Amino acid sequence: MADIVLIFPHVQRDVRAAMLFHPLGIAQLSSVLKLESMDPAILDLTFDGPDGALAWIRSHRPGIVGIYVMLTMIDQALDLARRIRELSPDTLLLCGGPMPTVRPAQFSGLFDVVFRGEAVHSLPRFCRDYLTDGDRGRMYVRYGSYPGFYAEEPATGNLFQTPMRSLSKAQLDRLPIPDRSAFAHARYQESWRLREGYCPAGIMTTYGCPFGCDFCSKPVFGSYFRRRDIGRVMEEVEDIRSYGYDGLWIADDCFTLDPRHVREFCTAMIKGRFDMRWTCLSRTGGLSQGEVDLMRQAGCSKVFFGLESGSNRVLRLMNKNATVEDAERAIGLITASGIEAAGFFMVGYPGETVETVEETFAWALTLPLSEISFTIPFPLPGTKLYGKVAGVQDRADWRYENENRMIYASEFDEDYLNRRIEETCALFRSRHARTAR
Repeated sequence: MADIVLIFPHVQRDVRAAMLFHPLGIAQLSSVLKLESMDPAILDLTFDGPDGALAWIRSHRPGIVGIYVMLTMIDQALDLARRIRELSPDTLLLCGGPMPTVRPAQFSGLFDVVFRGEAVHSLPRFCRDYLTDGDRGRMYVRYGSYPGFYAEEPATGNLFQTPMRSLSKAQLDRLPIPDRSAFAHARYQESWRLREGYCPAGIMTTYGCPFGCDFCSKPVFGSYFRRRDIGRVMEEVEDIRSYGYDGLWIADDCFTLDPRHVREFCTAMIKGRFDMRWTCLSRTGGLSQGEVDLMRQAGCSKVFFGLESGSNRVLRLMNKNATVEDAERAIGLITASGIEAAGFFMVGYPGETVETVEETFAWALTLPLSEISFTIPFPLPGTKLYGKVAGVQDRADWRYENENRMIYASEFDEDYLNRRIEETCALFRSRHARTAR
């Protein structure tokens, strides 16, 4: 019987339209828990929903249940925690992830402990010590040894919290590779074959991003940029391939930040003859012809750029530290090498005008992109954007990931923005369909 259960509460509603990846954070926690001689059970609700997981918990009554929470999973996670509390009242409930990191008080009433930030070391040590003691009272006394710990003691109402602590590069390089043994790989791969014709899995090769875009939330890995050891990365690539995947989604905040890292990764992929397609995120600055050519040789098939706006004035409002000219140059380099380029755009940003919004729509259609996506600004807690706008609906339901809704007091009309997004995307698809003939 597992004393610890880790739950990924996301339930996918439309597998064909989704970009589904098994959860890296839970896989990494599982590998470290096993290193500490614990054997966690993994309950991934993506394909089967919560009922089977709840039946398992009712039957096994584990000592600890940990739930990972992202923005689009808040309601599912809270509902799941309430139901687990009813089924197994003696189970210790933990949560972690981006939203518990930025809004721990929202979760501390229902969960016994919230772990903030990079919990990959502190949570396993806490679980080991708690299961050894078996005493909830001592848990609060010993809180100081666990970075990122946040909890309210029920008996007194006292709040116990410790500062978050990022792992150093040396600590990252000592981590075991993520434990992917418990996931429904065949079902993840089937969803990708239906969508793209190949099967990528997520991997991280760097952590953190030093840039400070006002709209960007980096609650877990923050601004502290670290490169993983390439040998360990290649070990993980080999492990991913052993599960039947033939592609990679490099989930770094910005894979191309360090040119030396890009060269080392690409050289290792070529030398290892992995023959895997991969995609990544990139900023528009800092790319050179040499790195781009090496990326193509190593299997890179598409680069996603956060382009945001076709107006340099709006890019400055966003503190993007990039220009329209940077974007055009980077996209030109990528597409000339035979790699596809995709663009993310944001329209209706505070301080811009209808003219700059329309400038962005028009600019997006001039670029040689294979894919475009538009969002309305979302003021995530902890971002500078959050502090600049008024009337934020903190409890908005975001379980439907692809919705574009205004959740703050904006000068822009939501219907206008969504209509123009739909029209621009339809025109983009029409042009691509004609080109493909």
